[in-house]
Amino acid sequence: MARGLYRMIDKYGEFSSLAVSGQCCAGKSTLCRILSKKLKWKHVDVGSEFRKIAKLQGLRIEEFGSIPDEILRNIDDQICHGIETKEYTIWDGRLTCYLARDKTMVFKVYCTANLDIRANRAANRDNISIEEAKKNVLARDAEEARVFKRLYGFSDPYDPKWANLYLDTSSDSPEELANIVIQMLRTLAGY
Repeated sequence: MARGLYRMIDKYGEFSSLAVSGQCCAGKSTLCRILSKKLKWKHVDVGSEFRKIAKLQGLRIEEFGSIPDEILRNIDDQICHGIETKEYTIWDGRLTCYLARDKTMVFKVYCTANLDIRANRAANRDNISIEEAKKNVLARDAEEARVFKRLYGFSDPYDPKWANLYLDTSSDSPEELANIVIQMLRTLAGY
């Protein structure tokens, strides 16, 4: 099945990579892992790079905005270069749809979920209370808005204009969402 999808994408000159963006705890990384397995494409977790750098700087991920702008932009430049040069790759990160906005060969997916769902996911992942998780999720949202405004002049990196597909992950399973993405790729490839 995935091999046929490869051929159809190649044959019709459609998409050779995916960029998946979304709010923290919106389910984008889970979606990317499933898509990576189904499509047999490489999964690049951009957020893990930011977590490593934040840790080296002695910061929590909610404080990633304290990382010097030069370092943040350097990482984004590396991601842009990868998006331009690597095929059959799934780019998983907050800004990947924005960074790939002009790349016609990249199918861009934005994941969202309501705050309660996101907080519940964060609480389960981090083994903390729902209240603390909600506070952390809101802090990350606010920090990201400040950083993106400072670096790129906008405070909403999740503007739907940068995505080909906008998924609300609140109710469908990650498997169902992956199937939606794959079906959209097939449809666009004429398969």
